[in-house]
Amino acid sequence: MFNRGPASGSATPRGPVYILGLGRFGRALGEELIASGIEVLGVDSDPRIVQEVAGTFDHVVTADTTSPEVLRQLGVGEATRVVIAIGRHIEASLLTASAVVEMGVPSVWAKADNLAHAKILGQIGVHHVIRPEADTGRRVAHLMGGQLQDYLEFERGFAVAKIAPPVRALQHAVGEVNGRRGGAVEVLAVRPRDGQFRRAEAEDVLQPGDLVIVAGHVKAIEEFAAGR
Repeated sequence: MFNRGPASGSATPRGPVYILGLGRFGRALGEELIASGIEVLGVDSDPRIVQEVAGTFDHVVTADTTSPEVLRQLGVGEATRVVIAIGRHIEASLLTASAVVEMGVPSVWAKADNLAHAKILGQIGVHHVIRPEADTGRRVAHLMGGQLQDYLEFERGFAVAKIAPPVRALQHAVGEVNGRRGGAVEVLAVRPRDGQFRRAEAEDVLQPGDLVIVAGHVKAIEEFAAGR
């Protein structure tokens, strides 16, 4: 069983995050959470992997996450956030997810390797299903067009992106630009040349060398970035 110890100033009020499965995705997630000051409790069935991450994770243990009894002993049932980062071993992922959901954990995240895996996780009751390979593939596909410098899709068809303002938008105020195209694309933030990003104001005039953050439907954003 994990010895959590007294709450510290670096821990969030919602308690630690349990990460079940410490492959590449689980490790990367844990390292980022730890860097953000969030307590992470890591579990993996492979002692070699546990040994490898012992120097990075404050709390890590070798255990069979498919066993409800083992999960209870680890305190998973008392957690507020659990991530099931088991991808390739689908049976282990589903058994673990089922056990965690049945414990009533209020926020359960799980990694899926394919659409069928994602569908079953959703049917089990997982609150958030993650498909990192698919999400990354869609993101790279949009970035390869060359017009978008960064891209994040919130729901299929709607996104925010970092772009250089198209030539037709230069020397025009943000309010004017946002009023075009029926508001299909909106400029949310501006980074002037040699400056930093800040919230866009209606009177800001876009200049060569600026960067902007825009939001809208994917097709509209790509057309706007291409100057169409």
